[in-house]
Amino acid sequence: MKINLDFVSISEVDEELIEKIRNWRNQPKIRKYMYNNHIISKKEHKKWIRKVKNNDETKVWIVYQDETPIGVMNLKDIDHKNKITDWGFYIGEEKYRGLGLSKHMLYNLMKLVFADMNFRKMYTTVLENNEIALNLYKKMGLEIDGCLKDHLIRDNRLIDLYLMSVFEKKWRRKKSDLKNKYELKEYDLE
Repeated sequence: MKINLDFVSISEVDEELIEKIRNWRNQPKIRKYMYNNHIISKKEHKKWIRKVKNNDETKVWIVYQDETPIGVMNLKDIDHKNKITDWGFYIGEEKYRGLGLSKHMLYNLMKLVFADMNFRKMYTTVLENNEIALNLYKKMGLEIDGCLKDHLIRDNRLIDLYLMSVFEKKWRRKKSDLKNKYELKEYDLE
């Protein structure tokens, strides 16, 4: 499959796609890896959409493969003073999972944060049961900064929450290895 990703600001999509995002987020395969894993109501989702559209500390994009919306990618807690940001993403369309698109999404998000925004660090939290994400993030240069032991209860068992990050300096060292594999020729993440 030819990788042809595009990123569209959530403020530019219609109500039908906004509802599709809620449906993706409510899928059991997505929810089980989220910090907040409850079913998102329409009311709650609309409130979140309003909040992110009017928040300078948050950016949300819909990710398209060719013309098909496939997932969501975001920066949150954008801190210009300290040059750090939290981030996250998921692929909502099941047939696009497991194809390596996440690597392209993450590389290009890192490029935005480090090259375009000139930030020094990006970080995220990962549930211990999300082995695919943990392995991906490590391959992309992120490291575990810490662990909140027995932080959440899932399926009647306690699980850890890892804090992972990557610094601009490390990204610059790894960039040449990652660039040839994952950089998109054209994209717009403004």
